[in-house]
Amino acid sequence: MSRIALALACALYCLLLTVPARAATISIVSMHYSSGHPVPHFHYEGSTLDGDVKTLRDMYETFVPCRLDCIGPDGGATAVLTLNGIGGSYYEGLLLADFLRENHIATVVERGMRCYSACAFGFLGGSGWSSQEGIGTYVDRMVEPGSVLGFHAPYADEDAFLSAIYQRGAMGAQGQTRDSLALMVKELVKWNVDPEVLFKMVGMGPDETYDLRTADDLYLARVALPPTPTSAWITDLPSAVRNVCARLLAVDERASPIEMIDRFLSGWTPQIGSTALLGPISGYTLGDRPLDIGNCAITDKSAATDGEYEIALYFTPGIDGTNAPGTSFFNRQNGWSSAGTGGNPLKRILQKGALNHYFLPLGVDLDSLDLPGEVAIDRNRYNLRLPPLLPAMDEQLGVDATTPTSRVSHIGNVWVFERVGTAELYNTALADAGLGRTMAPAIFNGGSFFRQGTYDSTGASFMSLGFIEGDASAVIDIIALNGPGTAATPEQLRTMNAIACAASFLTSSLTCS
Repeated sequence: MSRIALALACALYCLLLTVPARAATISIVSMHYSSGHPVPHFHYEGSTLDGDVKTLRDMYETFVPCRLDCIGPDGGATAVLTLNGIGGSYYEGLLLADFLRENHIATVVERGMRCYSACAFGFLGGSGWSSQEGIGTYVDRMVEPGSVLGFHAPYADEDAFLSAIYQRGAMGAQGQTRDSLALMVKELVKWNVDPEVLFKMVGMGPDETYDLRTADDLYLARVALPPTPTSAWITDLPSAVRNVCARLLAVDERASPIEMIDRFLSGWTPQIGSTALLGPISGYTLGDRPLDIGNCAITDKSAATDGEYEIALYFTPGIDGTNAPGTSFFNRQNGWSSAGTGGNPLKRILQKGALNHYFLPLGVDLDSLDLPGEVAIDRNRYNLRLPPLLPAMDEQLGVDATTPTSRVSHIGNVWVFERVGTAELYNTALADAGLGRTMAPAIFNGGSFFRQGTYDSTGASFMSLGFIEGDASAVIDIIALNGPGTAATPEQLRTMNAIACAASFLTSSLTCS
């Protein structure tokens, strides 16, 4: 999906941005990425080169007026960055990952996009944040079926390697390579990537990549599918439980899930055991040695829910005849899902929303499964098969960037962000709790709403309006970006009102006096 970069107009804090010819194109797309991540959306396109992080930082500081103060205990990201890049500067990729984590920006590689090498290292910095005690910063990085996220170890091309030998000698050149590999290992461990990924990457040549294409690859890289209902990914619960069990064994034994296939000693067995607190469990036999893992099973109580599953490796029965859980998996549609244990959320397998890739078959390309979950991802991103036309807007607006479902424009320091999509776009925007903002009550007019207020931390003034007709909707955000602590001037407020009153979507518009 192509994006047109913003040429950022500016006075004061709005920056005039000139992107070098070979650097990545970084653009602001909209203020509403998806129902799972209803936050500003940036897109990164092209080679990863020195200066990319500064460009993204400038854009982030300009266009994200509300950050941690807009996130509550339920967790979330301050923004989303989608990536489509062929690689480039390994070290800039590492800096990009650090920037994303420090600012709690989630990352996504969408269907049809490719993110290789330095881009992939940057992607690993995708993070969210929660004010809930014991959570704080957590991993938030996602890929869609039909995308490619590819890794290989850092390397120098032949000319660079020969130059290093000439300047430093063979031992010096080898030392430079060892230093790069050591840094790579250190960073990947910091970003909670399974050591199995390191083994795969180090064996790759300069023209090879380890591509994340299966659910096992996602497990190893601690990457997830975008948040969607678990029911959209499961066709048979016993098989889905077996797939989770293989991955729990891999967590327990620090191995690859595919190596666990031969560990199952029985087929699906209803009420294979019972727990002291949770009642009957159903699943698979793994062994019969005392004080050892005897089976992997789902509690019958959770199996009767719509995806709120509790699955664990259970020890063989004790003296009281019940099974005690060991390594456990909790799948939550809206809360915190996890596999295994650990005190540091950045080192755990912990995710906001369902861990749906755990239920998928081992060793199978995600895109070949053709499951309803792929349609659910599109709905999560407000996508319709035929997107509605963008709203009609004030003709004085200068258009900076546009896609089939979004447009960014401005007059002076008043910026306008339009987004069209499904009815869920309207409903999500309307349900916004308003954290970090002081807002007047929403005004409703049939199939539209209007509200206005200021961001508490920056003082930026904003107006939001939405329109809905059937399953199509539009949301428009108008923000005066004058810099921290500076509210809109009276003239800017008149401009913002004029923009809102001039907007129309399909047959809907505001009633302005």
